Amino acid sequence: MGESPDFFTRWREFYATVDDLARTLALYPITGSAKAVRLGMPLRQEVTQPAGMFSAPALFGLADVAGTWLAKFHAPQGQFPLAVQSSINLLSNTKHGDAIATATIVRAGRTLVVTDTAVFDHHEETMLAKVVTTYVIPQPRS
Repeated sequence: MGESPDFFTRWREFYATVDDLARTLALYPITGSAKAVRLGMPLRQEVTQPAGMFSAPALFGLADVAGTWLAKFHAPQGQFPLAVQSSINLLSNTKHGDAIATATIVRAGRTLVVTDTAVFDHHEETMLAKVVTTYVIPQPRS
């Protein structure tokens, strides 16, 4: 997948100063590059629905953070990509193990980045969700 050697450093530095959804969901980085970002999310009571499976918002949050980190690889330093559109299909669910999201690039332009994120069970056999997100890269004002 061509992992970026500084992905884990960037992740640690960012979350040393930011307390956001990734921390709430206990997300962890697996791999990251300009081509793809993989994150995991453990199944915990805080992210489940009453039947003991992942909640839809938790699965969407995992996919969104993976897509955002991928879009960050395509944004100029200091610019944060903002999601402007998302489409989610919830396909299955599980009561066991972690959820693993892999975000890949559909298109990366100067102002828009589109990602395609597949969320699988911990065995990566069953797709739990498919999410396509469009991010805008804010342009510096002159």
